[in-house]
Amino acid sequence: MNCGVVKLKRAKLGFTAWPLYRKLLLVMALISLVPVLIVLCVALMLTYRTMEEQLVYDSKMSVEWLQERLEMEIEDYTRTFYEFEIDKDFRSALSQWCLQGDELNYSSKLELITGLNQTVSINRNINAIELYNLSRDKALIAERSSTFFTDTAGRLEQWLSRDEALQSNLVFLRSGREILLMHQMHRFENGEPYALLVLRLRAYFVQDILDAIKSTPQESIILFNDQGEVIESDMSEYAGFGAEEALGYAERLSGTISGHTHENGCYWFYRSVSGGKLNIVQAMPDSAIRSSLEGTLVSGIFVAILAVAASMLFSAIVSRVISRPIVELANTMRSSTFEDNVLVRSQRSDEIGFLLDSFNLMQKQNKELVDSEYTSQIARRSAQLQALQSQINPHFLYNTLQVIGGLALRKNAPEIYSVTTALGDILRYSLNFTDETVSLAEELHYFESYLSIQKQRFGDKLHISIAVPGEIAAAPVPKLILQPILENSFQHGLPDKKACWDISIGAVRRDGRLEITVSDNGVGIPQEKLAELRETLRTANYGGLRSGRHIGLANVNMRIRLRDGGDPFGVDIQSVEGEGTVVTLVLRDRLGEEGNNELHRSDN
Repeated sequence: MNCGVVKLKRAKLGFTAWPLYRKLLLVMALISLVPVLIVLCVALMLTYRTMEEQLVYDSKMSVEWLQERLEMEIEDYTRTFYEFEIDKDFRSALSQWCLQGDELNYSSKLELITGLNQTVSINRNINAIELYNLSRDKALIAERSSTFFTDTAGRLEQWLSRDEALQSNLVFLRSGREILLMHQMHRFENGEPYALLVLRLRAYFVQDILDAIKSTPQESIILFNDQGEVIESDMSEYAGFGAEEALGYAERLSGTISGHTHENGCYWFYRSVSGGKLNIVQAMPDSAIRSSLEGTLVSGIFVAILAVAASMLFSAIVSRVISRPIVELANTMRSSTFEDNVLVRSQRSDEIGFLLDSFNLMQKQNKELVDSEYTSQIARRSAQLQALQSQINPHFLYNTLQVIGGLALRKNAPEIYSVTTALGDILRYSLNFTDETVSLAEELHYFESYLSIQKQRFGDKLHISIAVPGEIAAAPVPKLILQPILENSFQHGLPDKKACWDISIGAVRRDGRLEITVSDNGVGIPQEKLAELRETLRTANYGGLRSGRHIGLANVNMRIRLRDGGDPFGVDIQSVEGEGTVVTLVLRDRLGEEGNNELHRSDN
């Protein structure tokens, strides 16, 4: 019955009831496996992005290269047409045939035929040249095997079906297996066309160019003319689009700067040739990038499997080595009791040996702790009595000062009484740790007690003026922020001043800030020292607030910044050497709008 309960409890515990070596094995396997998977995923992601960027870059360069190549080809054929235009003999014979309406004589026919035949023979990409007389519907056809005159008949249907706005001096059309390149010749007098030159080009040379620029077999390239007709294409078997869709992307990308986009699982690239005479559209599907990654993916998976297998084997060995002494220690701790005081032998010098030594030390210290418990209780009671005594001491000091003040009055020594009373107020105010924030009026009252003692020291040489509006006097401020500033004046600024010492205190509210100004007419601060002091205030940290050091300017600055949220709050110092120093405390204005009385006092 009991065994069944134990087994049931262990089954419910699950992972927590596993032996230590199994937990170590699982954790180490996960620690080994997770980084491998993360590295593999990151490597594949980076490789994919790199491959993507490289293929996109290659495609852009390929399209630009194709654009330049076609520009050069068009420039060559344009030069061919131009040579016909500037050949005086050829143009004279053509003018006689087309403009004058005369029958060609032998020399004129020979000139026209020779000009066409020379062009055909020079360029192997030209199958034929056709010269059309637009006014008489006649044509001169120069093929590689023969040259003859004939009627126009239906040879110009493609040309005549085009929009008149597109009948420019350079037109590309597709006719069967040939690419037609057409050029009109115009009269100089009125610009009317009178003849049409047509070059019938073999399409294979364009196909070779398109095939050469493809980075991957999955890419597709289409050439359109200016009216959206396909001139030549090299479509991949993976292309899932037609010429109309490609033409739509050409129209959309023609107005963009980049000339490419990524939509519908493809990268689309567009370039215009010769001002739109030809338009190039290249499409590269995302599958091209994925297929490029297949080899990397297979290699990565194989390496990952090897790494996982090695990490599992290493984890099994290490978990056994680490867990065995820990399990032995656990069994010893489970079987030992306080009365037995069982110790384990340790011959190891690593962390596990340290753990065994710590167990032995713990066993030895158990009895020592019991023996010392009574002594520690007595010590705690003594500490409590001392704490009570330390709380009594300030009250004793206050009472003593009051006794001294009373004696001073009875002995007719009012100066001693006033100094003693002021000192008592200072001690009571500074040793009260219950309030971190006080009103400005309380701070000024404490400040006046401090100044009354200073007046006793320096007499009429010290002039004090305080001008604080009544509503500002109720503003909450951090405690003890004025005394450190006055101490700096008395210690550094005023002692070397031979004339009277003037100290002024004022306060204003401005743009959500409370500015308290303390100024003196002392010797001022040298510029180098002033810059160093400002840098100290700017870069000071808050460690000084947690230390027991004297409260200084840096302390006041940090307390204000910590309370009000940093810049622009804190301490600002302005000083002119030989003229005096102005210290401004900038605090967040936490005062309401009520109150309109003003406190203005001048003490000379």
